[in-house]
Amino acid sequence: MKILLVEDDDVLITLLTKHLTEHHYIVDVVKNREMGWNYGSTFEYDLMILDIDGIDLCHHFRTEGYTTPILLLTAQNTSTAKVNGLDAGADDCMGKPFDVPELIARIRALLRRSNGSCFPLLVWGDLLLNPSTCEVSYNNQSLTLTNKEYELLELLLHDSQHLLSADEILDRLWSSDQFPSEATVRSHVRRLRHKLVAAGAPSDFIATVHGRGYYLKAPDNAPEIGMPNQIKHSIPNSFNLPQSNSQIATKVMVVDNDIDFLRSLPNLLKPWHFKITTLADSQEFWSVLQAVSPDVLMLEANMSQVNGLELCQALRSNPDWQRLPVLFLSVITDANTQNLAFSAGADDFLYKPIAPIDLANRIHNRLQRIRAYN
Repeated sequence: MKILLVEDDDVLITLLTKHLTEHHYIVDVVKNREMGWNYGSTFEYDLMILDIDGIDLCHHFRTEGYTTPILLLTAQNTSTAKVNGLDAGADDCMGKPFDVPELIARIRALLRRSNGSCFPLLVWGDLLLNPSTCEVSYNNQSLTLTNKEYELLELLLHDSQHLLSADEILDRLWSSDQFPSEATVRSHVRRLRHKLVAAGAPSDFIATVHGRGYYLKAPDNAPEIGMPNQIKHSIPNSFNLPQSNSQIATKVMVVDNDIDFLRSLPNLLKPWHFKITTLADSQEFWSVLQAVSPDVLMLEANMSQVNGLELCQALRSNPDWQRLPVLFLSVITDANTQNLAFSAGADDFLYKPIAPIDLANRIHNRLQRIRAYN
């Protein structure tokens, strides 16, 4: 993933470049509006982070029809500044100073949204790459990759439906101030292929079309239609992910007034075989709770009728339900709300958006702890 950073503060440039690189992002840095426009309108980026004259530059990109996700960083950490930024076409705004882990999480969320991808896991036959943790395995054997090897493999997975030329790879994986050659690409492909073969992959797992480029060969269990088949967002049981017993599915009840979220959640958690019950009207909470008798309850703190904090507190006062595991998954991210949730009896507090695998792991871990106490 390639990011354009438009920023004039050298200290902040160093900080952001360090952390973005650690998360396997390729970063181009420019220091003024004119260069930001030149780079953003000339090269292909997955995301732009704008600060200097950010609102004007953002508006310019949008009026010219550019749809690349834009994150604005503003020194004016006010609602008015953020509203102006969003009205100018930004996808998200953050005030300075900011929390780096939160910035990285927002970047991941914007990239997931722009790619139309719900599942962060990239699976190709026995190969599994988890962008959330940067872990890679083949046939359940962990691979140790350099940054560039990881980025190359992720790029091949994302663009598995067409042939990637050496020039395309150079453009996507190296910043503009570096000057690698096609030999550099060949060298990285060779080393990555060697590590995959050592883990049990076929020698042509990364296939070469001489003079044209590279692609991932379709898995044996997937039909080849000209070029490789699309990435399968499936999760093999052998990857040690939380799986519920197919005979006795874990029952998860979710109370949230976000209708779109409730509609999407059963499909997002489908690989883990949870039995999901969703409820938008919190006034019907007790009757649905009795009917479902869930193993885990998930609440939103901010609801218009009866909020999640009140429901959790009432549960802890009820001898029939006081031991039910309660997880909050909320759009509210302030520390005060989180403290109130734990005071009300919450077992865990998570923020939206969250990767499905992370949510599944939290549910699974909570159940394991409860069973360990019994």
